[in-house]
Amino acid sequence: MLWLFLILIAILAAVLIRFPVWLDYGLLGVALIVSLGLVSVAGLERSVATVVLYSFSLGLLVPAGGYVMRNSRVAPPRRDRTKSTPSSSQGKARKSSDLMGFESIDIPGYEILEKVGSGGMASVYRGRRESDDQTVALKIPMEQYVADAKFIRRFHREAEVAQRLNHVNIVRTYEHGSIGIKHYMIMEYVDGRSLEGFIEAKELVIGTSIEIMKLVVKALQHIHSAGIIHRDIKPANIMILRGGISSDVDGTSTLASDAVKLMDFGIAGGKVLSRLTMTGARVGTPVYMSPEQARGHKIDHRSDIYSLGLVFYEMLTGETPFKGGYEAIVHQQIFQTPPPPRQRNLEVSKALDNLVMRMIAKDPDERPNLEEVFETLEQGNHDDSEDMNLPSQIILTVSARQGVLRVLDPDGILHTTLGDIGVGPGSFSAAPLSVSLDSEGNFYAAVFEYRVGQDDHRMIHKLAPDGSPLMSFGGYGMKPGEFLYPISLSVAPDDTVYVLDSETHLVQHFDSDGKLLNKFGGRGAGKGLFNDPRSIVVSGIGAVYVLDHGNRQIQRFDASGRYETRWAFKLGGDQEGMRTLDGMAVDEEGNLYISDATGGKVRKVTPEGKVSKSFTLDPLQGESTDTMLDLGVDDGGYLYAARRGGHMIRKYDPAGQLMETMETYAPVVQMVVNVRRSTVAAKELA
Repeated sequence: MLWLFLILIAILAAVLIRFPVWLDYGLLGVALIVSLGLVSVAGLERSVATVVLYSFSLGLLVPAGGYVMRNSRVAPPRRDRTKSTPSSSQGKARKSSDLMGFESIDIPGYEILEKVGSGGMASVYRGRRESDDQTVALKIPMEQYVADAKFIRRFHREAEVAQRLNHVNIVRTYEHGSIGIKHYMIMEYVDGRSLEGFIEAKELVIGTSIEIMKLVVKALQHIHSAGIIHRDIKPANIMILRGGISSDVDGTSTLASDAVKLMDFGIAGGKVLSRLTMTGARVGTPVYMSPEQARGHKIDHRSDIYSLGLVFYEMLTGETPFKGGYEAIVHQQIFQTPPPPRQRNLEVSKALDNLVMRMIAKDPDERPNLEEVFETLEQGNHDDSEDMNLPSQIILTVSARQGVLRVLDPDGILHTTLGDIGVGPGSFSAAPLSVSLDSEGNFYAAVFEYRVGQDDHRMIHKLAPDGSPLMSFGGYGMKPGEFLYPISLSVAPDDTVYVLDSETHLVQHFDSDGKLLNKFGGRGAGKGLFNDPRSIVVSGIGAVYVLDHGNRQIQRFDASGRYETRWAFKLGGDQEGMRTLDGMAVDEEGNLYISDATGGKVRKVTPEGKVSKSFTLDPLQGESTDTMLDLGVDDGGYLYAARRGGHMIRKYDPAGQLMETMETYAPVVQMVVNVRRSTVAAKELA
């Protein structure tokens, strides 16, 4: 019976572990007395089973109420994580009633007032320092990371690094430490909003953005001078003090010198965190990550400059440069260049546009240093209005929903955009097939338009320099003054307009008011007749050139349409026939540039008919070679070449060497280079 009684006691001790602790210990004490009595009477050898059962019962009982010392690196059981540590006589931080429902936080000398935010790995609380009543911010790692010894070491390393920095535009870190399993960082409390909030609310103008960036650059210069890399530059880590931005009477904004605070070093994050290393945490898209970070390579201060460039891009445009999911953005960071800010916001000056694109160069060696960045921002005057009258302009029509007609300078920097796809004044029903400018800067655009049920279709549109419509002419049909498909047009020096119809094979000549003057051409084998004509251009002396693709030649006419001569190239060797021609241009000196598609070259032909120079035309990666190549020459003799359907412009120097390729950021429908007549006249007088 005694054996059964002891076994029952052991079972009760195991089952009743959730009962009050005093009852569990009472039962355990009774079992202990009986066990000792049995040992004294029967001997130890005969009482082994009883002792084992007693030990087993004790082992089951201890977790119910016993206290086990834990390493500060290890998280407590989940059921204990919301328990408060009793306050000591020295006055630990009091838990505010506002924190009901939050985790327990008791840090000596501080009172926790409220939770103000959470990041991917830590929460931030507003608190009061009891020694001087100063408001501070307390950064506390989230529970799921407390057990990660490496993370905790990085957390305190971040605090140690931040404590070394003392700058008006950097959030101060006062101290750091741990209470048991609670690790904390005490920082300067910033009463304001993050830059992210200003961007999302679209409250930034370019002038204010520049002033904010200047202060961020100063802060980053201080950080880098201490040999530290921030690693986590993003709008959410740039704070603007409440009242730091004030508006003057004239509406301009003034920024206080201490209004901007850079915070949250990314040291605690270590290398790039993948979804695997961040299991259970919210992972944001790496919008501001440098290419070298995305690749997992070693980084230096130039990585911060790249991230800062992406932040500035977003401030100027209101859009992040890269979009998509985690993997998509990482791929874009490594391999793709976003459209320049000026492509998305024309108010961005060329100087700022160039600065941002240099800052986000994929190659760290191509990025400017912070001194160069600050000098550009400090220049103050970022108004390009005085540069609008360019001596030479690259005119593009592109396949896009917005800004289908674009004016670029010779460096490929966007100056203005005109027209969207849509209805109403200033809009196009489709991207213009061709465009040309008159002597006053007005645009003529050929737009194919035919809608069933409409009797009147106007396909040639005249627009003012600001894009407002002036007039339209050229309906759909085969009568004089009508077109089936107006594939190309060109404005002559006297501001008359020549329009080429690829379906009827006719060239029709109009005055500046859209009145038909004459027409010429037709279907045939040459000498004034065409087979698949593709392009028309008028030279500075009024000569008319037509690229006759089907007959593999270029024909020249006088202003009245009388045939004069032609250009073509034989295949050479034992081959019979002519080379395929897919592009042409005429410069202001009368030189003709012909794209030889068969030979992969652009040949420069003098007015006397001699080939004086060749430009090599190697295909670009992914570029189609069976579409037309648009050519143009600026006032300095530089040749530009753009393949239709592509998104690159090649630029050659007068000696025939390829200088650069310029991104158009939208498929090219047509490219022309316009040289102002006043520029040509000035050169002739000189």
